[in-house]
Amino acid sequence: MKKLTKHKKKIAMIIAIAAFVLIFENLLLAIRYNRINKYTPETIGVSFSQKQAERFDSDWKKNYLGLLDDLNFKNIRIPAYWDRIEPQKGQYDFSETDWMIEEAAKRNAKITLIIGQKNIRYPECYYPNWVDKNNIAQTSDQATEMVKAVAEHYKNSPTIKEWQLENEFLLTSFGECPNDLLTNKQLGKELAALKSVDTSKPVVFTQSDQFGFPAKGPFGNTFGFSMYRWSWSKSKDYWRYPQDGNYFWLKAGLINALFNQNIKIHELQAEAWGP
Repeated sequence: MKKLTKHKKKIAMIIAIAAFVLIFENLLLAIRYNRINKYTPETIGVSFSQKQAERFDSDWKKNYLGLLDDLNFKNIRIPAYWDRIEPQKGQYDFSETDWMIEEAAKRNAKITLIIGQKNIRYPECYYPNWVDKNNIAQTSDQATEMVKAVAEHYKNSPTIKEWQLENEFLLTSFGECPNDLLTNKQLGKELAALKSVDTSKPVVFTQSDQFGFPAKGPFGNTFGFSMYRWSWSKSKDYWRYPQDGNYFWLKAGLINALFNQNIKIHELQAEAWGP
C-alpha cells in the first residue's frame, strides 16, 4: 500500500511539473507574440450580411452604403452566399457581390470575401435548392467547383485584400449544416481549388474559439477566432463565457508559434443574442 501511494505521488508530481512547464512555455510564447505585434496598427472592421438586413425588413444596399459613408469603415467582410451566387446549377450571378465590391472600391475600402458552404449568419449553410445535401460526395464536388468559380471571378480584384475560406467550418455544434461535409478533408480540398486559381491573396481560416484548437489543419495565412462574452440558449437563458482576453492572448501566441499563422479576431461580439 505504501509503495502504491508513493508511486501515485510520483506520478502526480510528474504531471504537475509537466503542466507547469507547458503553462510557462505558453506564457513565454504569448509574450513573444505581444513583442512581435506591439507596434502593428490596430485595424477595426465590420461584417455585413444582406440576408440579415433583409430580416429586419430594411434596404440592404442603403445599410451597406451607411457602413461606408456614415460610419466610414474601410475594412468590410462580406459573404458570397452560395444560394445567391449560383441559384441555378452552373449559372452564376455575381451582381450583388460585384456591386458591394465596386462601392467599396469607390471609397478606397478593402474587402474580405467569404466563400464556401458555411457563411455568416444563422443558419450559416445556404445551399441552393438544386443541391442534394444528402449526397455528400456530390455536394463536396459542387461546393469545390463553386469556390473555384468565385475565386476565378474575383482573382484580379485589387479591392479584395484576402479570401476567407468557409466560416467556422469545423464547428459542427452550431448552424444547420450536414456534419459529414464539415471536415478537414473537405476544407483541404477547397483550399487546393482556391490556390489553383489564385495565390496572390492571403487565405483566412476561422474557428469559434471559445473552445477548440486548429491542430489538424489545413492552414492558410491567417487564423481568426471569434470572441463572444454573452450567449443565449433555451436551456440556459443568458450566460457568460468564462474566457477573457488573457485566454485569447495565450492562444494567439501558441497558434502563431506552432503554425506560423497571423492571428486576428474575425468576430468580436457587438450585438445581443436572444430568442
